[in-house]
Amino acid sequence: MVADLRRHTAWRTQGYEDNGVERDPAYTIPDIVYGSPTVRKVRLLSIGAGVSGILNAYLFQKFGQNVELKIYEKNHDIGGTWLENRYPGCANDVPSHAYAYAFALNPDWPRWFSHSEDIWKYLDRVCGVFDLRKYMVFNTEIVGCFWQHEEGEWLVKMKQTRSDGSVVEVEDRCNLLLNGSGVLNHWKWPEIPGLFDFKGKIIHTASWPQEYQAEQWAEERVAIIGSGASAIQVLPSMQPTAKHIDTFIRSGTWFVDLAGNKQNNRPFTDSERKAFHNSADHLLSHAKYIEDKINSSWGMFFRNSDKQREKQEEVKAAMAAEIADERLLRGFLPKWSIGCRRPTPGDPYMRENVSVHFTGVTKVTEKGVIGGDGIERECDTIICATGFDVSHRPRFPIVGLNGVDLREKWATISESYIGIGCPDIPNYIMYIGPTWPVSNGSVIGPLQVVGEYALQVTRKIQTEYIRSLTPKQTVTDAFNKHVHEWSRHTVWSEDCHSWYKHNATGRVTAIWPGSSLHYMALIRSPRYEDYDITHLGPGAQNMWAHLGMGVNDEVVEGRDWSPYLRSDAMDPAWLAAAKISKGMSETNGDAKPETALEQESPKPKMMGTGMLD
Repeated sequence: MVADLRRHTAWRTQGYEDNGVERDPAYTIPDIVYGSPTVRKVRLLSIGAGVSGILNAYLFQKFGQNVELKIYEKNHDIGGTWLENRYPGCANDVPSHAYAYAFALNPDWPRWFSHSEDIWKYLDRVCGVFDLRKYMVFNTEIVGCFWQHEEGEWLVKMKQTRSDGSVVEVEDRCNLLLNGSGVLNHWKWPEIPGLFDFKGKIIHTASWPQEYQAEQWAEERVAIIGSGASAIQVLPSMQPTAKHIDTFIRSGTWFVDLAGNKQNNRPFTDSERKAFHNSADHLLSHAKYIEDKINSSWGMFFRNSDKQREKQEEVKAAMAAEIADERLLRGFLPKWSIGCRRPTPGDPYMRENVSVHFTGVTKVTEKGVIGGDGIERECDTIICATGFDVSHRPRFPIVGLNGVDLREKWATISESYIGIGCPDIPNYIMYIGPTWPVSNGSVIGPLQVVGEYALQVTRKIQTEYIRSLTPKQTVTDAFNKHVHEWSRHTVWSEDCHSWYKHNATGRVTAIWPGSSLHYMALIRSPRYEDYDITHLGPGAQNMWAHLGMGVNDEVVEGRDWSPYLRSDAMDPAWLAAAKISKGMSETNGDAKPETALEQESPKPKMMGTGMLD
């Protein structure tokens, strides 16, 4: 049961305001209810209406009290990367049932790895069912965030495109800034000499022109640059109708079996989807089967581990069975362990109209591309499946304490506080920051717990007159030292080109030093000892002002005057030894529940923390 805030507001400490006791002019105790959200209204601003932003809307709508939430999105609609990425074959690289919120498991996934359109439809449905769009403002791009320490607020400047096409500058303020903009939405062209001298079409998979479809490429010679997920997805989609495809692969890739799929992105049958609809338990069981497979693979990411060797042997055998051409097999088999780059589900492409070149592209001419072998291959269209800027550096100024700009702080290397914060940047939470479990198991699970972390931080700011919460530099430095040493023992430290690493130094910057479950266990409750904390209002006079005059919310609510006495606290061994029977009293005709708490509806529980308020 969520607290009735009207009772909190109406509560008075019965005489404190006019009890005749002279007050200390240097410190006035506020007449508040300890722990009550009515102490202070908090305004939150969330950047992006993708998976993280939608999660924020749901969590704060369901569990937040006395908060205002506004979500700003640069695009015209929700979805983030799943709205932006619409190249042929674009799909998730984790199984569909592992990519759904725990509060909204989806029985209608059409296939094992869902396409971007299907994921967008799911997110759209979540927004519709829970009426979440009311928190969102679209066509509004963040251009700068500036900390105002005196007020304990962020000043956020934005550029908003109106319906008539005009662009205006707008501002907003918030007490807590939530950055859910992600890392896979800032695509970049590859740095290849002569790229823009090419006379044909140049397309990046992350900015695919919707007018370029099968009828357009049917009579074309196409060159595809890249060997990651987008390249492996787009090529099989174009191959059946393209005149010819030259694909340039700088390094091999592991074609893995993810959670029993055996590289086949098959659709779910009508009977399978019907079974998901007919039983929430069955739907949950299937989702847990997928998540269990993903999370239990964790041990293979340690170098030379038994799990790594077993997985390599398994995948090598599967690839050898699929790829009959010895040259292709040698080229596709990487020199590094599984996981150094993100494992790739996909079907190996071996068709007569596909030429595979195991070389990078060294130059682009007016007519085509030149690989490391020095041969020019003419083409009509170049497809750059070369990924994103994943440096984690913000694309706009985020200026915190003492004028520190996060772009400059992370100019050399991005070092976060446990994946969610950064020293000098107060009241700021990232949803996928540096050193986060992006490839350590489940992704949606950790995101949900980050959202719950934000709820807890909001409640603390709200109820304790907190001006700022800022991760300590010494704590962050020690954490990153641990991460650096830990990473040397994992496959991510091997010699592979990966967005998990800093390009110049090769240092692993993206990966959490443990499993996804390990990460969730750490952030289940904020470690406030890791923060520098300042206060405002009555809290600036005395950090204990939030205690008020000694009244807490349980007293106000009238729920239970002795909450420490509970039937579930009585040890069964004691009950047996003392010969005490559980249940109703046999001698009292007016039987009552075992505790007064049982007369009330239970409070809603959050997914990861078990927190009630």
